[in-house]
Parts: sequence; structure tokens; C-alpha cells
Amino acid sequence: MSSQISFQMPSQTSRRSLLIIVAAGIVAGATNLVAAGAIFGGTMTHGFQMIASGLLGEEAFSGGLTAAILGAGIHFAISIVAAALYLWAALRHHVLIRHWLTGGAVFGVLAYLVMNVIVVPLSNAANPDFSLGMIVKELLAHTILFGVPIAGIVRAFARNG
Repeated sequence: MSSQISFQMPSQTSRRSLLIIVAAGIVAGATNLVAAGAIFGGTMTHGFQMIASGLLGEEAFSGGLTAAILGAGIHFAISIVAAALYLWAALRHHVLIRHWLTGGAVFGVLAYLVMNVIVVPLSNAANPDFSLGMIVKELLAHTILFGVPIAGIVRAFARNG
């Protein structure tokens, strides 16, 4: 009895979607890091350790470069997943492509809420700061430097595809 394994090459559409997702996720992840640096200060290593603390708890801060690399991986993985979710929604609701600035802004607010109300509290990281000043700073950052870049890249690729 012979078993056949079928392998199909990814379609042009799926390769293009993957390119959009990775590009948008990396750009939004990088711009989000700029915002985090401006808001929280500290070194990049410490910032990535803060992200890793979601998995490792306080041990992340004594984990050196290894914990920072884990945090960087987590950060960009979350950004890439967020970009995939926006692309998925935009392909089903073209208004998110036509009105990408509004769509990106709303997506940024949703990303802030999901991360600060659900993800971070369920992790081992310290609880978010919900002071009015911090909420305003983080909403601006998530809107302008996270949601809008994702939506803009999705729109740019959609218009050229």
C-alpha cells in the first residue's frame, strides 16, 4: 500500500498576503517600539524584558539578553498576528481599505484595549497603568503608530494588487 503525499506550492495570492502581513507587522512593531521608548523610557533591552515578563514574570528582568530576545520575538509575533487580523477583516469589509485612516485608528484603539484589558492582565506582566495621562499617550501611540501603519500598508498593497 503506497501513500501519496501531495504538496502544493502556495498561490500567488497567499504569498502576496503573507508579504503584506509580515511587512505591516514589522513596520507597526517597529513604530510601536519608538512610541514605547518615548512613553516609558529605559533601554531597548529592558523594554523587551518587560514584554518577556508576560511569560516569565519577574525572572525576565534577570534573564539578560536571552529574555530580551524572547520579548522581541513576542512583540513582533503579536504585531504580525495583528496585521493578519486587519488584512483578514479588510478583505471581507472593503471599507477598511477605502477608509484606511479611520480603519487604522479604530484598529489601534482595539489593539490597545485587547492588550491592556485582556492580554496583559492574563499574563505574568505587571498590570497596566490606567492613569488618564498614560491612557491618552498609549491610545495615541496605538492609533497613530500601530493601527494606521498596518492599515496603510494593507491599502498600499491592495491598490497595487
